[in-house]
Amino acid sequence: MKHMVWFATTRAILELLYFVSAIAIAIFAFLGLRQITIGIEQLKITKEIAKTNAKRESVKFASDQCRYLAEECLRLRTEFGTEYSKSGFKFLQQGQPPFVIQNGEITSHSFDLKALREELPHCNSAVLYLNSLEAFAIPFAAGLADEDIGFSEAARPFCQGAAEMMPVTFHLRQKNLGRYESSVKLYEMWSRRLVVEAAAPVMKAMGDLKKAAEERIKPLDHSF
Repeated sequence: MKHMVWFATTRAILELLYFVSAIAIAIFAFLGLRQITIGIEQLKITKEIAKTNAKRESVKFASDQCRYLAEECLRLRTEFGTEYSKSGFKFLQQGQPPFVIQNGEITSHSFDLKALREELPHCNSAVLYLNSLEAFAIPFAAGLADEDIGFSEAARPFCQGAAEMMPVTFHLRQKNLGRYESSVKLYEMWSRRLVVEAAAPVMKAMGDLKKAAEERIKPLDHSF
């Protein structure tokens, strides 16, 4: 009889402990899940803050680069223009840029290679100006500066300068004295966007004309 009572008591205690432990496990699981949920939310917030900060820094970087182009690059362009004119150099060509760029390579051109070989070594300001254009282009080509802001504020003056100096870029590439990858890449991308931007109103007008030409008055339905 005593053994039966002891067994029943022990069993009741074990069942109680099992029940309590199940509740404790459930509570700990709930708390753990809650902590995980809080951690995920905090991670999302942290990522959003980091994204916002990165965007802010990218915008600021782009603004600084645009200021650099307007101030430093313009100053060096003026110095180069003065030296080029006074020295009577002829290695640049006027008018439409006589070259084609594909995938970062100058695939065809009509540069005066003889004038470049003979005159460029005596024109230090040309390389200084070209270096400043490369310094401007690097952050945009690398995705560090906000490219949309850079394009809207500086695409035209940059592309004009890069196109003007493309004979120098080509010559230095041929001599293994510099690739100027970023400025060529950015010029290739931005110049195409400028062409598309300029053609957009014409394309829209053509679309409107096509739509107008296709308009018809439907005949009356006489099936009555």
